[in-house]
Amino acid sequence: MILLMHIDPFTYTCHISIMYILLGYLFAVITAACWTQNSIIYTFVGNRVGSSTVTHIRLWIAFPAAVMINLLFTGTLLPVNYSTLSYLLIGSSGIFGFFIADLFIFKSFQHLGARKTMVIMTLSPIFSAVISWIILKEMLSLIQIIGVLITIVGVIVVIMIESRKSDINSRPIWIIFAMAGALTQAIGMVLAKAGLSEGIHPISANVVRIGSGLGGLALFTLIRGEFINDFKKMEDRRSLYLLFAAALVGPVFGMLLALYAFSWAPVGIVTTLMQLTPIMLLPIDRYYLKKHIPAGAVWGTLIAVAGAGILFISN
Repeated sequence: MILLMHIDPFTYTCHISIMYILLGYLFAVITAACWTQNSIIYTFVGNRVGSSTVTHIRLWIAFPAAVMINLLFTGTLLPVNYSTLSYLLIGSSGIFGFFIADLFIFKSFQHLGARKTMVIMTLSPIFSAVISWIILKEMLSLIQIIGVLITIVGVIVVIMIESRKSDINSRPIWIIFAMAGALTQAIGMVLAKAGLSEGIHPISANVVRIGSGLGGLALFTLIRGEFINDFKKMEDRRSLYLLFAAALVGPVFGMLLALYAFSWAPVGIVTTLMQLTPIMLLPIDRYYLKKHIPAGAVWGTLIAVAGAGILFISN
């Protein structure tokens, strides 16, 4: 006798949906690890050749890699046959995320350091949640608002404790740069989420984002008269090799995972999980870079990330 097992289509669909959501969360955590590697390398290389050069040159490395991945998975070098709206949204996302945001963030890396900058970047999910509420109508609950306030408290604690030094790197301007980076990155992520909802493949979306960011940076450096000089700075072979590795891990692999995560899971949760980078940087700063980290700064970091995490737990 052959026994036929009845599978409820609704239950099966729910299980598949949950699996994709969990994969989205996992990809977001891996993305945070990619940002950890990137922040350390970009800080080091930025101190050698300049933050704007790092922002610019890495996309010349990342763009061809993203194009080849697009060819491998979709059969075309460049994204085709998508709606005009999807191109506009994803392209705008690249301008905000890979051009404007990174100019602010990489300058912050250079002056504040990777860990402190990434602590301030935990404000990004707050900005994302507010923007998503306005644009995507994703409402915030009371517990999520509490999480927002906790994150703000944690960031303030870190800023106050680690800004007691009187050197130039503690000036408020660099903190403002980091906050501007968090805001513009959040705008880019929300635009990416909206663009993905139009049906563009995440791999193709990454090509459009990197290409748009590269176009903005190329124009920016041409206007400043630094276009050729940026390439000349890459005669520093150690910086070039490190930048090559970071460009593949971050804008290509990391952002690809992030776009898949955004296409499968809520934008607020994904952005929150991507803010685990400051915690990942704590042991690296302490045991590898041999930096002294005040206990208050550690607690502030944990508070900031925990507050952002409430956006995930309470969803």
